[in-house]
Amino acid sequence: MRLIIAVLLHNTQHLVSTTVGVHLVCEVISLRSVGSIPLLFLQLLFAIMYQRLWSWMMYIFGLAMQALWQCHYDDKVSAGSLNKTQYSGKWHFIMVAADSEASLLRFGAMDSAVFLLTPMEAKEKLLLRGEFRLIQASSCLSRQWTYHISNVTQEMVLEGRPEQKTELFVKDGDNYIILLETQEEGLETFRRLMLYGRSPTLTDDLRLEFVHRASCLDMAAFLVLERAQAPCEIS
Repeated sequence: MRLIIAVLLHNTQHLVSTTVGVHLVCEVISLRSVGSIPLLFLQLLFAIMYQRLWSWMMYIFGLAMQALWQCHYDDKVSAGSLNKTQYSGKWHFIMVAADSEASLLRFGAMDSAVFLLTPMEAKEKLLLRGEFRLIQASSCLSRQWTYHISNVTQEMVLEGRPEQKTELFVKDGDNYIILLETQEEGLETFRRLMLYGRSPTLTDDLRLEFVHRASCLDMAAFLVLERAQAPCEIS
């Protein structure tokens, strides 16, 4: 059953992409002749429509899997027992789920993202640096964050954002990690589930499990980074 749903998931993604692509070509040809709407606006509009349709399909699959499999995972790593050396190094950002489309807006402009996790001299700190390739830009955007870890809490705490908690889950022999970001106070509240891998590729089986986990957390919005361009370098 798990294999069957994985195949359906893969084929549905291809079908949705093909269908939207056909309509996009037809609409662009039609409206180009009229010349009333810029091509860039059309591309943006259909990209948004495609993302919403894909998120909806992911949510439906998640509900189906939730009915078949229990929502129980025992792969959480507490912040206090985190092996900083084991999980340091380069990570590719692959996909994200959230409790609303609004929580995914900041990720929609990304084509790809790579991160470098480095232990700091202070034993209870981790430095996370990121390089982002934007869809509409040729240059890379750099960012960095500092996380605090301790034996007192199960979660990592972002420096300057004590209200944001980050839980860590490990998959496939440490080749993939999942971060659950939660912020229940402050001006912005959200819950986001993010998947990272040592490699940017993802198996259908792991994608299926990620969707199921997100559905168990009542997350209905999904986004997979396009990776249409070469990723930025980070070292």
